[in-house]
Amino acid sequence: MAQRPMLSDEPEDDAPRRMMPLAIAAGGVVLVLAGVALWLQLKGPLPDRGVAVVLPQAPVVVAEAPPPAPPPDRAAEAPAPPPAAPSKEVAEAAKPTTPPPSPANGAPAPAAPPEAAPAVTAQSLLPPPPTAQAAAAPPPGYSKGQALAAAPDNDLIERSPTGFLPVVGRDGRQPWQVYARPFDLNDKRPRVAVVISNLGISATQTDAAINHLPAGVTLAYQPYSRRLGEWINLSRAAGHEVMLTLPMEPVDYPRNDPGPNALLVALEPAKNMERFNWVLSQGTGYVGLVGYEGSRFTTAREDMQPVLDALKRRGLLFVDNRETAQTVVPALAADMKLPFASANRAIDRDATRAGVDKRLAELEDIARRNGSALGIASPFPVTFERVALWAQGLEDRGLVLAPVSAVIGRTKEQKGDAPGANKDVESTAPVSKDTAATGGKAPAKE
Repeated sequence: MAQRPMLSDEPEDDAPRRMMPLAIAAGGVVLVLAGVALWLQLKGPLPDRGVAVVLPQAPVVVAEAPPPAPPPDRAAEAPAPPPAAPSKEVAEAAKPTTPPPSPANGAPAPAAPPEAAPAVTAQSLLPPPPTAQAAAAPPPGYSKGQALAAAPDNDLIERSPTGFLPVVGRDGRQPWQVYARPFDLNDKRPRVAVVISNLGISATQTDAAINHLPAGVTLAYQPYSRRLGEWINLSRAAGHEVMLTLPMEPVDYPRNDPGPNALLVALEPAKNMERFNWVLSQGTGYVGLVGYEGSRFTTAREDMQPVLDALKRRGLLFVDNRETAQTVVPALAADMKLPFASANRAIDRDATRAGVDKRLAELEDIARRNGSALGIASPFPVTFERVALWAQGLEDRGLVLAPVSAVIGRTKEQKGDAPGANKDVESTAPVSKDTAATGGKAPAKE
């Protein structure tokens, strides 16, 4: 009896079956990729949509088509016939649009002028190109100015433990003249200088002062600013003359604290000079210092004398902010022939539009009487707005906006007036911490 063959348990027959799905999947992937590649090849590269947008050229087509210009021709011919003429001209106005293709006929002699007229009128209706609008001249008196020379001058600095200090050059050049904004000293018009003080703490205020005020406005920075060097460079690049503020003790110290490196009457002169040098070393490229607070310190002759001596020795100018009428600065500065000026007005003592406008008008009157005037302001938005608007028409009123360096030697105190005796100089009011937030000023404390 024949035996039935036994089934094999060998795995050789199952291996090809298990590999079959994988082979089919791999083949499908290859087919898909080949199909995508073929589709991309046939479709070609995608169009460049940025190049396809040519909106600016659309008005050129409209410029050829504007036959709406014939209405001026109608108006020119209308005066001949009174009422009937307008209706005939309307019919004739349709004909000037057709004569262009039929200039061969002899009759269209009158049609030639209408063709020329619409061309001129159409161009006059088109807006000026963007380049022409951008090149529009700035308003009179609003001087943008050119960038000032790069600072510092290597011959006008010396190294100190806290930074570089300004010095008079070996050739006699002084920093307050080298770093000054150029000004025509032969200009006989009355000069008005404006100093925006206490900048560098708020980036928003500082940026607005640099970029939105006329270049003739002088900018004064707090030495405590962390970005002081950057702000000074940006200011000079925009054409602004630059100063630093000198923190000094007010009468209500320590309730009103001008900062950790303020000059104090209770300190020894050597300590005050150490703080003074720290202030000077915080930046370069400035023409001098303007007082910050100081209603007590500026009345102490023995304390102010070393400070002003150092300014003179280093070739810097000084602006007395007139925190008190008892200041000894004008008399000391005159004795040592220090480049010096006094503030005639605190422009935003009343930080309202009407208040700022009134003080700016007073500065103009003082400048017309004395030849120059100087105002100090805080970095308030209302101050920026009113000063920028005021400066636009200053030259039309016969005055000129000048940097601080251009009014040195022209203030009334330097002609022999005693401090406080000049009716054109008022003592400015210190800004207290309680009133600064509202944009107001505290009463003057003397």
